[in-house]
Amino acid sequence: MIQIYVKIPTSQLEEIEGSFISRTNDAIREADSCRISKEEALGGSFVNRRLDLYDDFEILINKAIADIREPQSRSSEWTKTIIIPGTAQNNKLFSHIFEIEHTVQASTQFAPDFNPNKKASAVVLLDEIEQLSGFIRLIQINVLDSTDIQYECSLHGQSADLFTNIADLKLNQLDFTEYNHTLSSGNVIDSWDAQIYKNGVQQAFAYGDGYVYAMIDKGHPSNITIWETNQFTPCLYAKTVVDKIFTNSGFTYTNDSYFNNDKFKRLILPNPSSLTADAAILESRRFRASRTTTAQSLDLNSILLFQNDSSGGNYDNGGHYNNTTGQYTLPVGGNFVFDVNLSLNYVSTGYAPVFQEDIWLVFGLYANGVLKTTATVTVDFGSPAFNVALYFQPITLLSGEVVDIRLAQVWDQANTYNLTNAQFQLDMGIGSYMENDQTSYTFGYGETVDFGVFLNSEIKQSDLLMSFIKMFNLYIEPNKDNPKQLRIVPRDEFYNGSQIDWTAKLDYSQSVEIVPMGELEANPYVFTYKEGKDDANVTYQENYQSNYGSRTYKVDNQFIKNEKKIEIAFSPTQVRSYNSQKNFVLSYMPNNQDGDLRILYYSGLVTGVNWRLWSQYAGVGLNYANRYSLPLTLHYDSITNPTFDILFGMPKEIGIGAGYKYTNSNLVNNFYYRFLSEITGSNSKLFRGYFRITPKDWLNLSFADAYFFEGQYWRLNKIEDYNPSEDGVYLCEFLLAQFIQPATITQKTIGAGTGQGQQGETYGDTYPGGNRPFKPGIKGVTVGISQGGGGLVQGDGVVQNNNAKDSFCVVSTNTTFQAGTDGSAAILCNDFAVTKKDTLYVGNYEMYPSFLSGGSVKTVTANTTATKDDRLFLVDTTSGSKTITLPDPTGLSGKQFVVKKITSGSSVIVATTGTAKIDGGDTHTMILQWASHIFETDGVDYFIIAEK
Repeated sequence: MIQIYVKIPTSQLEEIEGSFISRTNDAIREADSCRISKEEALGGSFVNRRLDLYDDFEILINKAIADIREPQSRSSEWTKTIIIPGTAQNNKLFSHIFEIEHTVQASTQFAPDFNPNKKASAVVLLDEIEQLSGFIRLIQINVLDSTDIQYECSLHGQSADLFTNIADLKLNQLDFTEYNHTLSSGNVIDSWDAQIYKNGVQQAFAYGDGYVYAMIDKGHPSNITIWETNQFTPCLYAKTVVDKIFTNSGFTYTNDSYFNNDKFKRLILPNPSSLTADAAILESRRFRASRTTTAQSLDLNSILLFQNDSSGGNYDNGGHYNNTTGQYTLPVGGNFVFDVNLSLNYVSTGYAPVFQEDIWLVFGLYANGVLKTTATVTVDFGSPAFNVALYFQPITLLSGEVVDIRLAQVWDQANTYNLTNAQFQLDMGIGSYMENDQTSYTFGYGETVDFGVFLNSEIKQSDLLMSFIKMFNLYIEPNKDNPKQLRIVPRDEFYNGSQIDWTAKLDYSQSVEIVPMGELEANPYVFTYKEGKDDANVTYQENYQSNYGSRTYKVDNQFIKNEKKIEIAFSPTQVRSYNSQKNFVLSYMPNNQDGDLRILYYSGLVTGVNWRLWSQYAGVGLNYANRYSLPLTLHYDSITNPTFDILFGMPKEIGIGAGYKYTNSNLVNNFYYRFLSEITGSNSKLFRGYFRITPKDWLNLSFADAYFFEGQYWRLNKIEDYNPSEDGVYLCEFLLAQFIQPATITQKTIGAGTGQGQQGETYGDTYPGGNRPFKPGIKGVTVGISQGGGGLVQGDGVVQNNNAKDSFCVVSTNTTFQAGTDGSAAILCNDFAVTKKDTLYVGNYEMYPSFLSGGSVKTVTANTTATKDDRLFLVDTTSGSKTITLPDPTGLSGKQFVVKKITSGSSVIVATTGTAKIDGGDTHTMILQWASHIFETDGVDYFIIAEK
């Protein structure tokens, strides 16, 4: 017998009459019988209320793998519309909602009455065996007459409930204040591998937990190897954000879910628009002061004095401006802006400029008496009195520093001459004023970094979760014993269930359908990040008409032409290497104030770089420390040995330039390749047929299992119109399970045979050619292209590392000059990387000058040790036997030596050094006059290739 129970709060027991059953929150089952006892204790503040049903009540349930693939748009298994009678008990449960005068008072379900806009938890049992657990939805009420009421409802499973709960919630509603901490260079450094703060207490560093500061170039204002503390970008681990979403919505995920994977734990989210300080805090730092009495006569280095900071529109909110000294003391560190509006009167005295308008007045902003920045205006030649507005752009200042504005210089541009005090008269008039502001997204040194609205984005929480699902092709399935615990794993891991033999369940009396490539729904499949608004992404999109890291997967099918786009909420972030040193590689977001949501991979600290960090603390001063490792935060895991990339496909070009390694271990190849191969291959097929399914089968049903029939294993796609109260057969759809080898993952050196158009990669996913390739000039020749030196190149796909210079390359293709290869030449090379400086390569082989000239010819009368520059030895043995010792063959692969005995008597002994052999022996002896032997090395041993 079918039974449906609805969970209601115990506070409503007195309002609703009828029988109840009790269940535990965890829905405890008897393992052997798969049954639920009506007497099980529910606990907490809820009980289950059984609905009255018609005697001939039927329920048809559908279940599909699409519910697992696309949880945001599904609700797991679901029923077709069911009709529930309007009995006295049911009417009370639904709070007599059919009555026209009824007003729903509940803001949440059953608080205090039934709310049709909210879900009511429900479970469907057949003979106490669970058939569906989820929620009931009221669709329509049919009032047939005053005594005949019907409720049209549908029931839905639980797996999509998470997305229903967070459907309207945005990222900016997530609070991470438990990670608030003081901004200091020490705390920035500690976040990389030592410790962080949580709830004001230090806790050990762990990937995936809390925050980390990333080293991202957002248009670095100065030397890229010199960093200030506030130039680092605070980031939250993606796992920390996901865990917050799950906790807030009352869900959990299993231990084997991908969110616990080591790679996922290294994903980080930079704050989209920089951290925002509280408006009241910012306002407390502002002041405005004006000149209100007599004009001030200004000499060089005079501090501009503004006497009124309390009336007439003037204010000093924090009491930090001194209207006697004209100085402002910073309450906290950070980025500050100063605006100065001046009424000036200028006259030259004892000095006659050629043109008055060529006189420049240079005003400086000083901190602790040190000039930080300037603003320049020219004198108005039409009148000695004129007004100017000075803007001192955002500048980083420390807590406790004293700031003032001074006249720094009076300059005659035409005569390139600095005026003295005696040569000008400059007055600042009444009405002149000065005010400050602080960029709202900046936190100063020693100040609390507020994570309250870290993800200050209007993007929905569900879109963020779906982006992760799309990136890693995650499948979601609820725990049968606890529907609010979800198993979330990549597709290839999902299919790890049991092997179930359904041969006997197939009804051969009914027709079956076999549909070749039946799951193929699009061609091509386009995987892409969203468009980025920063300069680097805009340029890339204009050049290649696609987004950085996108991937178009084309299917060999002439009939399906509908493109399907799989797009995520993140904008891609490009990378860039710098001339200062080879391994200095950073994520690059020029002019990044666009609010884009980003995702990066934190690889931890990597060594092999040198840079300096200004160690700034509030009120302590300014020093710098040399650093020899940096927090590598890119879209892939390593610049020396890359094994994992969070782009969908390889970009057309990448800012690391030539000589670096890159991998095709990206999202499509790792997480989609086998799925796409299985549904798009010529052997792909769907099977539709009728199978006998019992209630116990339905309870234990898992899409992760492999189902065997017709001599093959299949993956279950969906079951339609299952009726638990009827012993029958039901239409099922399966996809043929095939063994698909994983995508081939390789590394290549950028620029060496990896240019665009390279054949042999999977479905057009080609290795990038690197940045700064040589651009062919007239007749394909480029001259003087190297940074800091000359060079000459002729050929296609020739790429020079940012640091290499004085390169020579002719008649070569797909050839890379790596870092540290200055002065080298490549001739007739193809798919080759130059790795040494001052070296000649011909046909992909390292050459010595002596190889081409033949080397030296020596007549010897004594024991002699050969060098790489020698070739022919004419040995005179008149005075006795002589030994010719060949050099260590390491690095001399292809080198030949010729030994000729020109006299009779005695012998010539040819020997080697170290462990090298000559045709397997330690020495070789020549006896006959005029004998000549040729010895050639493979770089390890020597071989006699000719004897005469």
